[in-house]
Parts: sequence; structure tokens; C-alpha cells
Amino acid sequence: MKKFRFRLEPLLRLKAHREKEEQKVHAAAFQKVYSQEETLANINADRLNNQNSLRVFLSGCLDLSRLSGYSRYFMKLKKDEYLGREMLRVLEKDAEEKRHRLLDATRQRKIYEKLKEKYHEKHRYEFERSIQKEQDEIGAQMARQKKDSCQ
Repeated sequence: MKKFRFRLEPLLRLKAHREKEEQKVHAAAFQKVYSQEETLANINADRLNNQNSLRVFLSGCLDLSRLSGYSRYFMKLKKDEYLGREMLRVLEKDAEEKRHRLLDATRQRKIYEKLKEKYHEKHRYEFERSIQKEQDEIGAQMARQKKDSCQ
């Protein structure tokens, strides 16, 4: 019996390669999301540190120029945080789209793997069936020879 050969093996390898590429793209997209989340956390930590230093400053005498500097800086931090959240929303949407593309690539690869398994099972069944036919034929010949030798 011939060795099993899946005719669509190159296509299966291509689908597996595409899935790996999509995994890399997906990982890069989520790395951007995590980086943006870290940036937002740093902005928030910076804001909290400056609020604490402003509290210490407000306990003493008031300096209007320094107070207006704090105000401008807090406005800048608020703007940076808003822009960062918008950027995060865009990056999350992009990462979600890439996740869907990865799922599609995985689904395509699994379709071809199941097809390969199905053909392999069919090949194995045919092989076992041919072996069974050969054994039946040998058994029938031996029975004929035994019958002929007994007569």
C-alpha cells in the first residue's frame, strides 16, 4: 500500500505560516496597548505626586506665579491623559481587529488539519481493508489446499 500523502500539505503549511504571522502582529498590537496603559499610569502617578507637593506648598504662604504654574501643569497633564485615553481606545480597537484576524487564520488552519486527519483516516481504513482482503484470500486458499489434500 502506498504511503499516505496529503495533497493539500503545501496549503496547510501556508495557513500555519499565516497564523504565525498573525500571532506576531497580534502580539505587537497588544504590546502597544500595554505600553499606552503604562504611559497613562505614569501620567496619573505624576499627577498624584504633584498634587501632594501642591498641598505642601499651599500650607505655607501663597505665591501666585507658582500657583499658576501648577495650574498650567495640571491642565497639561489632564490634556495628556485625555489624549492618552483616546490613543488607548484606538489601539484597543486595532488590537481587537487583529485578534479577529488571528482567529480567522487559526480557523482556516484547523479546517485543513481536520481535512488532513479525515483523509488520513480514510487512507488507514482502506489500507486495513486491503490487508483484511489479503488475509481472507490467504485463508480461502489454505482452506482449498487443505480440502484438496484431504481428498
